[in-house]
Amino acid sequence: MLYLIDGFNLIYKFPDLEGLMYQGRLSDARRGLLDMLRKHIRITGDKVRIVFDGKKEKLLEIEKERVGTIDIYYSLEYSADFLIKQFIKKDLNPRQITVVTSDKDIIRYVERYRARVKTSEEFAKHITQTMDKWMEERTPEKEVDPRLDTEEIAFWERLFGSRRKASPEK
Repeated sequence: MLYLIDGFNLIYKFPDLEGLMYQGRLSDARRGLLDMLRKHIRITGDKVRIVFDGKKEKLLEIEKERVGTIDIYYSLEYSADFLIKQFIKKDLNPRQITVVTSDKDIIRYVERYRARVKTSEEFAKHITQTMDKWMEERTPEKEVDPRLDTEEIAFWERLFGSRRKASPEK
């Protein structure tokens, strides 16, 4: 599955990342989202192309880069919306792409090309549930009622009782 993601639109769907944005910590929020997406990709094997509005940093004219298996695009003087539409328009098979955004204008546009759409809210929930399930599967189960039977109690009493007798008292 290839996801084409409206980056800032998705960032605001995660409360921690949204908080970083309101604090003016754009690069930290972006890095947090990319970390989440990398974990998600490791679990699912999905492919991700993400588009952010503007520049990576004020003085950097980086148009694209790759972090792990994630292709990252910066819109520079264009909008992320414009780039997302261009990716869909130029793709030979846009039906194989799922666009992640809650922007109604983008949704209407990409649906004309028969690309799939998942709202940012849905995708954020999907990421959270996928990672929670993955963690749950790797957490060892605890015994519901770890009671010892009388035989086990007798064993431990013999073991510790014999040690108490063998050790010199102070």
